[in-house]
Amino acid sequence: MRARGLGIGLVAVATAAAAAGCSAGAPDTPGSTRPASSAPGAGTAAGAPGPTRQQQTARAIGQAMVSRSVTAFDIEARNLSDPAEFHGQGRIAMSSGGTKAAATHVQYEPGEDPWFPPDVVVIGNHAWVTPDNSPATGTDVYGPTTYVDDAAAAADNSDVGNALQTRWLASPEHLTALVEHADHYSETDRAGRVITGRVPLAALAADPAGGFFYRPYAQASPGQELTFTLTTGPDYLPVSVETTVPFHHTEPDYLSKFTSDPFSVKYRDWTKGQPITTPAPSPSPQWGGFPPQNDTATTQPST
Repeated sequence: MRARGLGIGLVAVATAAAAAGCSAGAPDTPGSTRPASSAPGAGTAAGAPGPTRQQQTARAIGQAMVSRSVTAFDIEARNLSDPAEFHGQGRIAMSSGGTKAAATHVQYEPGEDPWFPPDVVVIGNHAWVTPDNSPATGTDVYGPTTYVDDAAAAADNSDVGNALQTRWLASPEHLTALVEHADHYSETDRAGRVITGRVPLAALAADPAGGFFYRPYAQASPGQELTFTLTTGPDYLPVSVETTVPFHHTEPDYLSKFTSDPFSVKYRDWTKGQPITTPAPSPSPQWGGFPPQNDTATTQPST
């Protein structure tokens, strides 16, 4: 799998998703540009300090996302022409028990060659990969679908590996982890919220939900931090999240000019579409985009 040697396994991701969740509790309304060190914390009945503004914001973001159940998004991962790069679209299904289901349509950009990403559905530790057959067959047949139930195979299957990374990067568990672990934290209210911070890679690597993704980065860049910008609406519902992860390329080519990997997720179509399910015998795209041009029978998720 072309991904920094990321050992991404289906079981590891499913376990992480099951371990993660979004706790309840509404936050106070943050003021403008308030660093975490000055955030108020209301006392509890036992006299212990309550959650900080930063913790309240993380909780509110998770709740806002989970309350919508499903969302679609556009994603860009890593630098253009990096062999580990991918981009495209996806949808995730969220619940208080974790983000277990995703439908993705992402792939490495081959430059001048045609770009036809597969449709991948990931539910727990299972995956279904349906190729876009339009460039290969020129028929109106969409499929066939390959079922992946071997965790070890995910590390060598770029389609599944990219889907697993996509599920994590867009998930409420990821966004709340960024906010909760951030230092140099700032939250600005501008008819919405702009939240920025820096997060030690070691903290994210130790997180039960995201360690599979961040551990290789922490090992490659010890002691370093990523930076992020998270934009939400007034209701804490995310609009976009941008992260820049330190990574020094050792390849003696054009990649050596890059010192980090950028990631971008832009959300849309909250609550729209049917639940993400196991592909039917005649699969149809569930990732929220257009069906294959050659398949007039394939329909979109109802909105």
